[in-house]
Amino acid sequence: MAKHAAVALIPALLVCLTGCGGGGGFFEAPGDEHGKTYYLDGAGNWGFGLTTVPAGLRNAGYPGNVEAYIWTSSFNPAVDQINIGMNKLRAAILTGKIEGYLRQYPGNDVNIIALSAGTGIAVWAVEGLKSSYKVNNLVLLGSSLSENYDMRTALGNIKGKVYVYYSPHDEVLGGAVRAIGTVDRGGTESAGLGGLHPPGGGRGKIINIGWRPKYERYGWTGSHTDATSEPFIQHYVSQHIFERRRPQPTSTQPKDRSEWRTKRVSGGEIAP
Repeated sequence: MAKHAAVALIPALLVCLTGCGGGGGFFEAPGDEHGKTYYLDGAGNWGFGLTTVPAGLRNAGYPGNVEAYIWTSSFNPAVDQINIGMNKLRAAILTGKIEGYLRQYPGNDVNIIALSAGTGIAVWAVEGLKSSYKVNNLVLLGSSLSENYDMRTALGNIKGKVYVYYSPHDEVLGGAVRAIGTVDRGGTESAGLGGLHPPGGGRGKIINIGWRPKYERYGWTGSHTDATSEPFIQHYVSQHIFERRRPQPTSTQPKDRSEWRTKRVSGGEIAP
């Protein structure tokens, strides 16, 4: 009985760890003064990208804080994929965290990178923002959100773009998710298979980026989770979070020295 009670407490503890406290659940951490990027793993929160996404951004020179948001209610991927009620609760907690951060740093950018079912939680969190709060860019990897999900509310709370990395070779979206349904219960194909194509065309804010063989060099083979590989995050995904800028060389500064700054990114790819 005690064991079952302890297991039952896990979801409640996760809610507290990811959202308790004042200020909308925001707790200041090193790097927050330079910007904030939230990362959301897929269903079950089994750890895909939890170390490689922050490492890839750091290797690229990102000066802000990267925070993993743990949203699971069960640690079971099949349950998390279809539990839309609890998923929207977790999304609301993330909304509060984003608003809390922007109250503390109103001039800074908040970005979100999400994988698989985590993309649904990310989109719902953006939808829930008050009109005075905006997310900069949103990056969706292997999204199990419906390909025709209505993004109009979310896009109204995004300053920059939504970057959708998709692959027709994604074995999870083409298999298990096709069988049990998308995270939003939309009944259509997942956006991670062929891109996100919402009603109204996305107002020019949705950039679909399909898998290509050249990405294998950086760890994304077209499979479901490996777009979170450290090299791929460093060389491609990081460009949507901030931009590299080369200053004018001086007599005391070598020509190949570069500096980094956070910036709203408008689109396109930056080749390594």
